[in-house]
Amino acid sequence: MSSLNDNRTRGELVISVGGTTIVATEVLLVQSQFLFSMHNEAMNWNTRANRIRQMDPAAAFSWFGPDPSPDLFHAALVLDRLQHSCQHLAQCLVAAAERYGYAERVAQQMALTHGAQLGHDLGQFLRSALIFGAGTPLAAALPGLFVAGLLGKSTGGSADGVAIDPRLLTNPSLVSLVRVAVSSLDDVGAGLAGMPRSVGVMFGDEGLGMIGVSSTALGLLAAARSGGLFTEGSVNVAAVGAPVHATPPTGAGDLAERIPKAVAGQPQVRIENYGTSERSSWAVYIGGTVDWNAVATTEPWDLTANVTAIAKQNAGSFSAVIDAMKAAGIAPSDPVVVAGHSQGGLVATQVAAYNRFNVQAVATFGAPESRVPVPHGVATLTVEHTDDVVTALGGASLVDSDDRVTVRREVFAAMAPPVGETLPAHHLDRYRETALLIDTSPETNLQEFRNTVTGVLGSDPGEAVLWRGTRLPPGPSSQ
Repeated sequence: MSSLNDNRTRGELVISVGGTTIVATEVLLVQSQFLFSMHNEAMNWNTRANRIRQMDPAAAFSWFGPDPSPDLFHAALVLDRLQHSCQHLAQCLVAAAERYGYAERVAQQMALTHGAQLGHDLGQFLRSALIFGAGTPLAAALPGLFVAGLLGKSTGGSADGVAIDPRLLTNPSLVSLVRVAVSSLDDVGAGLAGMPRSVGVMFGDEGLGMIGVSSTALGLLAAARSGGLFTEGSVNVAAVGAPVHATPPTGAGDLAERIPKAVAGQPQVRIENYGTSERSSWAVYIGGTVDWNAVATTEPWDLTANVTAIAKQNAGSFSAVIDAMKAAGIAPSDPVVVAGHSQGGLVATQVAAYNRFNVQAVATFGAPESRVPVPHGVATLTVEHTDDVVTALGGASLVDSDDRVTVRREVFAAMAPPVGETLPAHHLDRYRETALLIDTSPETNLQEFRNTVTGVLGSDPGEAVLWRGTRLPPGPSSQ
């Protein structure tokens, strides 16, 4: 009972495999794996018991009289029952996880469909009321302003002098609502532009996923850049300090621990090199957003890069990471593991989708990156706190990779969020806590991800170098 209470206090890990094919708590999946293991053991012992019985010379005559080994016969019967019972129970647990996953997928489909319809109706209402002119840049950018507002306010503690209750922003129901709302913003724009609803049904988030949050962010960029906002520029990267000794990461805890914290003026990327010159392997760690001002500065990890990356354009943070990886000497064939927090997680998935590098594994923590298509065969670990609203800013997706394992946890399930922190569930330190819980889990999919990381990076020591990117030139002049 105490272990159950400990799970509730720390926040249970909920694991999704292959999108929403299987969704279950860590405990349920581990129990099903244990039962399958018990089934195999019982089957092996049952086979051994029957073989021992057959070794008795009197066994050949047992058909015509009492069994010469009644104890072994009884043990074989018990083992046979145990074998089939364990298999049945394990299959029931897996079936429950699959049905939960199916139910979650249906619920998400319904939420996206109804949210999209409401968004389209709202857009049509605004159009018919002539509040905004149809087809104007402002109309196209209106939904994107909502995204930018969420991104910009995510580190503030108040709005217009009114304090924001942290319990509101850490409510899992609000996070789910924001996820659906963000996914519906393109439908608001479609309604404003006079597009029929059928276009969204076919190509939107509830359909093929060809339009959605990225198109909304793209509309925002088109309008905002004419006013000097969200203007990207070229970047410059440089190593900070001399190389230091490093040991290969062995799991999610090490990956999260080495991600640079988002601090102004400090390095945003850490690159580790392992192996030999003939066969090098690499680990790349990417930090989160540093500057939340809508006017671009010299800091590439800013709100401008956030919106640009969500719009699937060339963000300054992405360019800085790619340049740092090239400058570090990562060859196209070298295996790479990438990890990132927040905006760094979004960039990490984009690096994996970039065909310049041989990315083998990706781990993201608190990233709004649900729509980034990670290539097939890349082991992907997505860690999200259900009370972290930032994870909802990438919208919702019904299409996912079979290689992705998603781990969710409600940080403040059994305790109140700390006073004075607007988004405490988004902090890197709390994702590091969750990563350590992941490493202690015997769940097979999590073990396989850890094995992939150690298989790529090995066990021999290497060296680490910190890198800092700078946007050039600063400000609106970078257009």
